[in-house]
Amino acid sequence: MTSFGRGRGWSNHHSQDKDQGLRRPGGSASSNNKVLKDIIDKIVSYDECESVSPKLIQDIVDLLTIAINEDSLRYVCDSLWKQAIYHSLTSKIALIFSDNMVVRLEDTNKNTIRSRFLRFLQDNYISKEKDRVEDKRTFANKVLLHAEVYYHMKLSDGNRLKILAEPLIQYLEDLLQDNPKDNIYFIMIQILRAGKDLYAACPGGLESLIMTIRQLLVKENLHSPENNAALLLIVELANNDYEIKDTRLKHFYFSNIKSLSFEPPFSHEELKVILTTKTENDNQLREIENNPRIIREEMKNDIPEHGNYSKNSSGPRAIRGSGALDKAKKGININAKSNSLRTTPPRERNKGWGHDDRFHEHYE
Repeated sequence: MTSFGRGRGWSNHHSQDKDQGLRRPGGSASSNNKVLKDIIDKIVSYDECESVSPKLIQDIVDLLTIAINEDSLRYVCDSLWKQAIYHSLTSKIALIFSDNMVVRLEDTNKNTIRSRFLRFLQDNYISKEKDRVEDKRTFANKVLLHAEVYYHMKLSDGNRLKILAEPLIQYLEDLLQDNPKDNIYFIMIQILRAGKDLYAACPGGLESLIMTIRQLLVKENLHSPENNAALLLIVELANNDYEIKDTRLKHFYFSNIKSLSFEPPFSHEELKVILTTKTENDNQLREIENNPRIIREEMKNDIPEHGNYSKNSSGPRAIRGSGALDKAKKGININAKSNSLRTTPPRERNKGWGHDDRFHEHYE
């Protein structure tokens, strides 16, 4: 799978992912799993339509503190983040692990949760090309996790983490090439809610993406006025410092793009992942299940008594993408269809996340 480029400051977890299970640094297996299950229960029960309550954050901090005291924080966090890849908790985990009270917690070696989480995102990015071909659900989850963490995780000064910007732009380019028709709404939301910060962090990369979108508007027939309006809005944002102030323009886009909002959360409907699943006769769109009861059962199956995973133990970790307006139309539909939309030479692979020690220096 892909992750963010590998650098000196990043640890290599690939061999761990291939192990039959994740080893615990300390503590009993039953104790570790109880903490893990308690955290998962709280995350599953959380309603994404509501803001995260201070009580929920404090409850999770208290549980993670238990893991720290038992020297099992790494096991618990790695296990939780794996759920963001293989199950339907991606957005919730991204939101909770972007909270400063959570990410500032340190293990017994003084490593913060933030630094470990960012290494995890980097590993995801490194493996993305493999996921695009071999595991579309994993790739979609990786995209969503990265996008949600970029939007929600902020430093103490209120700024987003610049080092996450270029990898996110590359993810958006990947989605645009894989299937522009079904991915454009998700891409539009990312530009609408964070375009100004993306441009400040990586102007060349975002300009390249915008140019690709201009070419798409001119050359491709997306058979959808709403998709064309979404593409036009992205170009409009780029031409207006990533902010639409004119009320007439806002009304125009309101009338042409369903559920659009120019204020957080920028969409009146939950963004969902829609996958393309291959059947004997044709392709079918399938939404990732987000039923709390089913998720709890999946979690139960993935947390065996002795701390080893029973499912997906050999697979790498991943992100989930957001993005559907209509249940069978919009969304992140990742398929193998190639698309030669790029009009500028591709940037060096993983350039935005290669050989970087800045997390230790600036993000602790």
